[in-house]
Amino acid sequence: MGITIKDVAKLAGTSVSAVSVALNAKQNSTIRLSAATRDRIYSAAAQLGYVSNPIAKSLATGKTKVLGLMLPYADAFIDQNPFCNQVLTGIMQEVVHSHYNLMLYTATSGIPLDKAAMFIDSRVEGVLFVMPPENSSAIVKCQKLGIPYVSILQRPSESSWTVNSDDYMGGRLAGDHLLKLGHTKIVHLKGNPDVVTSAPRLSGFQDALISAGVELPDASIIPAGFDWRVGYEAMTKVLEGPRITWPTAIFAANDLCAEGAIRAIRATGLSVPEDIAVVGYDDTWFSTMTQPPLTTVHMPIYEMGELAARMLISRLEGQIPDDIHPVLPVSLTVRHSCGGSALTGTQTSPISIQ
Repeated sequence: MGITIKDVAKLAGTSVSAVSVALNAKQNSTIRLSAATRDRIYSAAAQLGYVSNPIAKSLATGKTKVLGLMLPYADAFIDQNPFCNQVLTGIMQEVVHSHYNLMLYTATSGIPLDKAAMFIDSRVEGVLFVMPPENSSAIVKCQKLGIPYVSILQRPSESSWTVNSDDYMGGRLAGDHLLKLGHTKIVHLKGNPDVVTSAPRLSGFQDALISAGVELPDASIIPAGFDWRVGYEAMTKVLEGPRITWPTAIFAANDLCAEGAIRAIRATGLSVPEDIAVVGYDDTWFSTMTQPPLTTVHMPIYEMGELAARMLISRLEGQIPDDIHPVLPVSLTVRHSCGGSALTGTQTSPISIQ
């Protein structure tokens, strides 16, 4: 039979309740432990080789301390997508800090997300969703089973808790920056229409140009997506048109799309930013690795993951935050791809393509 907390309590000369409070990092209004008592308990546990048994604990308390996480597509765990990496890091930071475990729903490989409900396990205490599709069957199942959940990047509703960032302002910042550099021939490589961030980014960008009296024709809004390949293909099509129609600046759906656009521009023999300026969106580590380093809208991805996990854990522990639909602010990180200098703060004038 394994070592139990009763054995630890006997060796440490304390009560079983005291050992439970110390080893589970709990706050208890009736049991106050001195630093010396905690040290004695930790020493006894180490001496005996005590290891917590999560299965026994869940049977005793009725709580599994397990959260589920569902990312927007199956390969998000392994394809090195910088957005998914960063949001997962933020989630993990809070989950570990709060002494919970995380179940990753990787079984959805090859199965449409609208069928993902079959993988929601009723033994998880709550679920975190990242960019769930509209009318997600997995969310419907959570609602039916009474499983609390929090979604990152989802339209707020009365029945959901969500964490978003200010994508409208992000699009506006990108547009204002390019306008200040003197650009008026700007193309937007738009994100996927079914992703909640795409429309507000476009709307903010359009409003920035409208406020400046600059026309943005429909032909300047190019369907693309959030991968470098679609960015490359979309930019290649733009540059297949007559030279006089070429833009002097690009606002891409995200940093990966911007990287694809940069590759396509270079393949045509043009330079970034001397011929065409490029602005991305996300500001992950990836944006510092492009050539040149990418001017991009900073989205607080790590903080969104951390906050969503904290909200879900608070919900499980009976606490309701003041705001169940927080919208985090964004900012603009200026590097070299738009003609600005991150080191000097200077900006070069755009070069018109005749």
